[in-house]
Amino acid sequence: MNAESETDMGSHHVIVRPGNAMTSSTSVTFGDSATYEFTCGAVKIKIENEALSVNGKSYGMLEPEQEIEVDNGTVTVAGQVRQPVAVGQEIEAEKPSQPKPEAD
Repeated sequence: MNAESETDMGSHHVIVRPGNAMTSSTSVTFGDSATYEFTCGAVKIKIENEALSVNGKSYGMLEPEQEIEVDNGTVTVAGQVRQPVAVGQEIEAEKPSQPKPEAD
């Protein structure tokens, strides 16, 4: 087993621990829009227009050239541990509460 896997995703250097021999990466740019994906074993990292997601969970926006580490599930950006952002909860909080239908 590899100790770590590394790749560059746009201006970001990415390190995944533990590493895995099974890796793949893609990048798509269209105008000012860019999407990068890196899969390392069970870890899937995506950067879409500087928004970071790991395994389908959002970890917020990135500044150019920030280093990203995913170490046994812990996501670190530029030396700071990040927690996933609950996007669904933010959307729910903005909606006015609706009364629940009563069951007959």
